[in-house]
Amino acid sequence: MTVHLRSDDAELTVDLSVGARWTSWRVAGLELLTAADVTLPPGMRAGNFVMAPYAGRLGGGRVVVAGAEHQLPRPAPPHAIHGTVTERPWEVLDAGPDRLRCAVDLGTDWPARGRVEQRLQLADDSLTSELTLHADDAMPVTMGWHPWFARRLARGGDAHWLLSGGRQYGRSAEWLPTHPLTPLRPGPWDDCFRGFTAPPGLRWPGALELRVESSADHWVLFDERAGELCLEPQTGPPDAPALGEATEVPAGGSLQLRCTWRWRQLS
Repeated sequence: MTVHLRSDDAELTVDLSVGARWTSWRVAGLELLTAADVTLPPGMRAGNFVMAPYAGRLGGGRVVVAGAEHQLPRPAPPHAIHGTVTERPWEVLDAGPDRLRCAVDLGTDWPARGRVEQRLQLADDSLTSELTLHADDAMPVTMGWHPWFARRLARGGDAHWLLSGGRQYGRSAEWLPTHPLTPLRPGPWDDCFRGFTAPPGLRWPGALELRVESSADHWVLFDERAGELCLEPQTGPPDAPALGEATEVPAGGSLQLRCTWRWRQLS
């Protein structure tokens, strides 16, 4: 099942059958998202998808919940990656011409019970997105969105980053973030950052500028491939439990992430 949202010159299509993934996002007739040819399960290759209850890689696919270590499936060997809701069908809770609210449980691959809700509200110059994880059992949580942006749109030049300040995690030989954080190092990147002093974004010269305002302070930036870039708002870094940076949500508690994706057209 797909849901199509529209407001003025902006359109968003969401596929509820595959992780409530944003499969198309058009502004002024320009498609922002792309399908990336990477070695990941199909639901992680394209558009923009929700990552929960963990975001990014989880080292060795191991997580400790309620004092017990659990082994998760590892679709990106040797690691688990991007959570448990990316390919499962979500249910619609509410929908309108420019809004959507949908939800899914965390599934049997995760050793604690809970549910994720996504809210989307499309406006003429922005898209507001909100994730809320409701925990039936206590658990460590990180969550976020993983958009695959096209490096070049139907008009204009190649995209470049809009970044102010910030610090960068180290990266191990197994592509996991490490401490300490440093000033930004030269790319290309598949790395985690925090502490930007202004909302990060992308500019496609001659086409569009996009800024992302987030209630959280972690971002994964990816630009290692020629055709796409990823600007991923997250509540914590990949492998957050091992780094002691996951949010410990108690039974009956919740965690929320709210983002505003704001754009302007360029001449």
